[in-house]
Amino acid sequence: MKKYFPAVILSLFLITGCASSGGSGPEGMELVRDRFGEETLSEAISRNLKDRSFKSYPVIVTSFVSLNDLDKSSVFGRMMAEKLLHFMNKNGFNVVEIRRSQDLFIKKEVGEMILTRDISELAEITKAKSVLAGTYVATADALIINVRLIDINTPRILSSYSYEVAMTDEVESLLTGESPF
Repeated sequence: MKKYFPAVILSLFLITGCASSGGSGPEGMELVRDRFGEETLSEAISRNLKDRSFKSYPVIVTSFVSLNDLDKSSVFGRMMAEKLLHFMNKNGFNVVEIRRSQDLFIKKEVGEMILTRDISELAEITKAKSVLAGTYVATADALIINVRLIDINTPRILSSYSYEVAMTDEVESLLTGESPF
């Protein structure tokens, strides 16, 4: 029987708070300053990290998933993981590339989602001590993004950040998989 990420962690993804570092959006909504918030997110995760030693240990960045269905991602979710590989590395995290391993099963058109994986096996293969996992949910005006850096060996959240980006045609296309051009 496989060991899956503890169910208690899933409930942590349902707790949201909102933080931002940008200007005002529709009806006073605070928006992040960069296009999809990936640079702001990486800086916030670094800034909010209480145990700085975790920056030196390997960290896995996973595809962001829909809060409505933790087994479902999108072009947006996979793109965020790709962009965060760069920005987390730039902010001093020891990011590992999990797709290079032949030991991992990656679902076509879904990505490498930590919430559907055997976390103990993944940690053993990569020697990672933490994982960056994110969820998103769309509203009429915004895409709400919640992110956690989680200690792989415990259910402890090492750092978290929640923010919103304006719902545009481009964002909607990335969520639905429709071509924006």
